[in-house]
Amino acid sequence: MFKYLLPLILVISSCANLPKNKNANFTFEKICVLPTSINESSGLIVINGKLITHNDSGNMPILYELDTTGTITNYVKYSYLTNYDWEAIAESNKAIHIADIGNNRGDRKDLKIYNIIKNGIWQKEIDRDISNITYSTQENFNARNQKHSYDAEAIIVINESLYLFTKDWINYTTSIYQLPLYQDAVLDHHQIINTKGLITDATYNNSDTVILCGYNQSLQPFIIQLKYSNGHFELIKKLELPIDGAQIEAIAYYGKNHKGNDVYYLTSEAVNVKLGDDEAKVPGELYKLTLPR
Repeated sequence: MFKYLLPLILVISSCANLPKNKNANFTFEKICVLPTSINESSGLIVINGKLITHNDSGNMPILYELDTTGTITNYVKYSYLTNYDWEAIAESNKAIHIADIGNNRGDRKDLKIYNIIKNGIWQKEIDRDISNITYSTQENFNARNQKHSYDAEAIIVINESLYLFTKDWINYTTSIYQLPLYQDAVLDHHQIINTKGLITDATYNNSDTVILCGYNQSLQPFIIQLKYSNGHFELIKKLELPIDGAQIEAIAYYGKNHKGNDVYYLTSEAVNVKLGDDEAKVPGELYKLTLPR
């Protein structure tokens, strides 16, 4: 694999005032508390009607398959992969792509994407096809925990190109980088969206809509709808989700329902919440979101 320097295309989104919940017409429901083995679910895709997820840093290199009730139906622990901080997963025509790109401290020099051929997903001994990535503008690799712009937790694939969305701890925006599949890449800016929050995942509805999920400084979760056209993303609206204190970490497009509306599934990560001198643990959960086309 060769290094691939991507062209600079910087577009600042004109969204000083994001439209939030204006004429909102969506349904959102909690499905279940997730099993403890996936209470740090951090990425989500749908294959053959099943949800595929994984945990993030500090966990084993395991993929889990769930049905839409949150029941684990299959899993695999990979022998030759490492989960330093798996934060996202996406699907292309022939493969799935696991993004080991979590970088809270801002000091990683080993960001990578594992490419796994679909017919080998459930084989624990798979060949490692790795795409190494770096940010072209990053010069400081000193640890700056949550005080930098080089963290990321979201990827999607559109027309066999991979798009990465950053989690910017300083500006509360997301930078969108386009990179080729199966190749090493040095990332230059593609576009910036003023999300006014931290982006934790993204999904594509196979038409013209990309949905981002994340939360603000108060842990208020939200989704953001983007319109995709020829490599450009236009911000359409931002919707706050009707739950408090949940750390929404993953979203996946499931398909259309009988009314022609788009159905998505989301997961939240277990978090510890301080209540005075006491501490409570909020479990990870599975949710269902329905949006009109």
